[in-house]
Order: sequence, then structure tokens, then C-alpha cells
Amino acid sequence: MIGIIAAMDSEVRDIKSAMEDGIKIHHGGMTFFKGKLHQKEVVAVKSGVGKVNAAMCSQVLIDIFKVSSIINVGVAGAVHPDLEIGDIVISEDSCQYDMDARAFGHPRGEIPNMDITFFKADPTLIKLAEQAAETLKVSYRTGRIMTADLGVDSKQLKEELREEFDGLCVEMEGAAVGQVAMLNQVAYLVIRSISDKADSNLTDDYKKNLEASIKNGVAMVLGIVKEVPSV
Repeated sequence: MIGIIAAMDSEVRDIKSAMEDGIKIHHGGMTFFKGKLHQKEVVAVKSGVGKVNAAMCSQVLIDIFKVSSIINVGVAGAVHPDLEIGDIVISEDSCQYDMDARAFGHPRGEIPNMDITFFKADPTLIKLAEQAAETLKVSYRTGRIMTADLGVDSKQLKEELREEFDGLCVEMEGAAVGQVAMLNQVAYLVIRSISDKADSNLTDDYKKNLEASIKNGVAMVLGIVKEVPSV
């Protein structure tokens, strides 16, 4: 079974609408929609915004629904200068850049006592996502996604993150999903559609581009699930 996590109702709405034989299951304050997409069993859920919500939701998907893979979909702010509104970012890996234990001798982003900074996405899911992007003829890049409980509207922070982590975009859930997936040895992937440039125009750009960006992300998820081989 494939788990699909989005932070907001609007990001998972059209995925739920596309599902067949859907049923609702309530657990941990969240509503899970279990059904089929392209004849594959899936469960889709709105986790809520932020790393704690995403991590909790991921663990429920693994423990209760026994998913074999998790796709996290949503919007993001562009950090790479070549990314434009509506472009797709496919995670090669992800990191939590607000994890900062440098005072204790750890590099920024490294989780103490785990000795890990970057959570590698599943290679098979990456290939399926790239195939879906080619089929949909959408502009995309595969690379690092940077996660924090922080909205970015600063050119200075963008440059800092680009230099330190060489990431493509910023968002608020992906690497939390990645950490839980790694600990449980479950495949994961993050798909992000660019809604803004993570700069001083963040609020206006986000509001203006949100729906169109969500549409691109949803199309990618549906395309990936379609490409997943039937068991």
C-alpha cells in the first residue's frame, strides 16, 4: 500500500477525489482516506503543517496501515535560482536545516546521536517520478529538499541555505517524513511544486500561485502511482 501525505486539505483534496472505493478512517486526530488509484491500494491523509505533524502521520501510516512507501506532496519556496513558479522538485534526499546543534560540535542539520543529516529518497520512486514528469511534460529538477518549521522570505537565508546545503527548495514537512521512513526502513519520496521564490514577495506569490502549484503536485502523484508496477 502507498501512503500519500499532504500538509493541507487543498493539497490532498483532488487525490481523494480521484480515489475509488474510498473509506474514511479516523486515527490520532487525522482522517485517512483508504482506496484505490489506478488499481493500486493507497491511503491519503492531511497531516497538518510542520515536522511534528508530518512525523506523527508517517508513523501512523506505517503502524496502522502497513504502507510500503510514503509520498509526501505539497508546495515549496524556490531556493535554486533556475526554479520557476509551478516547477516540480523531486527529492534525491532531504534535510532538516533548523536542526542546529553546532554548540555541541555537530554540523548544522546533523541530528545528534544519529550522525545523519540527509535522508535519501527511494531510488525506484525517484525514477517513477522522473518518468511521470516526462510524461506530463512538466519542468522538474531532482535534488535536495530542505525542511524546517520556518517560512522563508529572506534573500540572505536563501543564499545561506544554498551555500551550506546545496538544496533546491524549502518547505516544512519532507525531511520529517524522511526521518521516520528511514527509521522504519520504508521507502519515501517528496514531491514539491514551486509556489513562490522564498523572498520578500512570499505572501503575495504564495496566495496567487497556490492552487496552480497544487494542481501540478497532484498530477505528479497520480502519475507516479500510475507508474508503480501492479503486484
